[in-house]
Amino acid sequence: MSDQQEREDSELDRIRKRKMQELLQKKKQQEQTQQHRTSLEDKVDFVLRTVLEPDAYQHLTRLQQSEPRVYQYIRKELVGDDVVQNIDLLIMLIRRQGGVPRQIPRDVIVYLERQAKGIKSKIQVKRGDEMMDLGSYIKKD
Repeated sequence: MSDQQEREDSELDRIRKRKMQELLQKKKQQEQTQQHRTSLEDKVDFVLRTVLEPDAYQHLTRLQQSEPRVYQYIRKELVGDDVVQNIDLLIMLIRRQGGVPRQIPRDVIVYLERQAKGIKSKIQVKRGDEMMDLGSYIKKD
């Protein structure tokens, strides 16, 4: 082997090692990001379990499976960005006090669900065979 070929081989080895180190560093960073994300999700889940009544939490988890967009809307309403930024403090306070004084009922989750879907509540009145909303019924008489 010539000196030039040895230098080229050693240069290739250095490049390979550098690329390998970059790939390992990138993989390690991705794993740390994923771990942080999982940890944050666990903390948010703990807060939701604590502040929601059991049936409200069950309803929310069903929505997470069946309608992820609606779940994300409700989650954002319940646990906003400011709460996420201070989640460790919130968890410490919850643990220190042994829970929350009042839990959020299922009705609130259903209300937020309807709001996310754009469903407006209306009162229907049946007059004979005709169904109409309450406003139309009152104006008609």
